Amino acid sequence: MRRKLLPLATATVLACVTAATGLAAGSTTVTHFSFTKPSNVCGFSGTTVGHGTKVFRDTGNGTSFTSETFFGVFTADNGKSTTLSFAGPQTQTSLVIDEQARTVTTTTTVAGLFERLSITGGPTLSRDAGIVTLVEVWEYTGDPNDPVGDFISGTLSGLHGPHPDLLSGFSVFCDVLVPYLQDP
Repeated sequence: MRRKLLPLATATVLACVTAATGLAAGSTTVTHFSFTKPSNVCGFSGTTVGHGTKVFRDTGNGTSFTSETFFGVFTADNGKSTTLSFAGPQTQTSLVIDEQARTVTTTTTVAGLFERLSITGGPTLSRDAGIVTLVEVWEYTGDPNDPVGDFISGTLSGLHGPHPDLLSGFSVFCDVLVPYLQDP
């Protein structure tokens, strides 16, 4: 599920970065969202129902503060369900446009509950929590008002706390989920 939701979360953060260029410094937006959609998680078909809240504040000069909560339940076609949640602040401390290299580099620090995967109503299967700084390089679109293009690369630094799924490249997610979903 995280592999499906990570692009959604990244797209949401990018939308906030893009929106930040059009907002006055200091402006704050609050977004509540919910969805139900068919999903394929770690090779299992089913349905995901999710909801959350995002608070975004433009702090000026390409920097921002976001606080987000998310709660999603994936129910596989076999009736088994898992819950994914995350909550906490994200601070984008820089957005650097290098027109010559045609790249945009963002530095974002995430704190709190990065990811918790559990059996719905049951035990935790995997939990990433604490602080991590992500330095990501994106293609530059050529438009300073909408600078962030496709993802190129990313590095992690300043890891504090357990981050087993993040450090595994998100393979732990399916490694712990598949046995539960396969079990009769």
